[in-house]
Amino acid sequence: MTAPRQGAGSAGFSLVEMLVVLAILGVVAGVAAPAIGHLVPGRRLDLTAATLAGELTRLRAQARRSGAPTSLTFVPERRHFMSTRPGAAPIGAGPVAVEVLRGEASRAGPGEIRFLADGSSTGGAIRLSGSGGHRTLTVSSLTGRVAEAGANP
Repeated sequence: MTAPRQGAGSAGFSLVEMLVVLAILGVVAGVAAPAIGHLVPGRRLDLTAATLAGELTRLRAQARRSGAPTSLTFVPERRHFMSTRPGAAPIGAGPVAVEVLRGEASRAGPGEIRFLADGSSTGGAIRLSGSGGHRTLTVSSLTGRVAEAGANP
């Protein structure tokens, strides 16, 4: 019995096999793109909410550490949030609709949530809305803690 002969052109894939594989990948990508596309707006909302929650938490910690008030303010004309934390970059809202709700007895300015030296805050909520649903960040006036709630359409 003789072993099969390995010729120079017998290894690898033919051009037809490669074209069939590329066609199948193209069909799969065409079917998967619309199915995945609806997740992007929700991710944008999640990312914006997480970024704001992180900044609010850092502002509270800085107010407690320094003994001086800190704040986060939404600037509607520029569509971003400004933090009083040194070195903090503006946080863009992008296409997300933003509503800053003031606490009942808040002395904060429009679109502002302020943290005091004892860790408490002026309270309030930031509501983010878009095609991916909505997210709400609530800041407790007593403790200054940030809680997040969200809902999808």
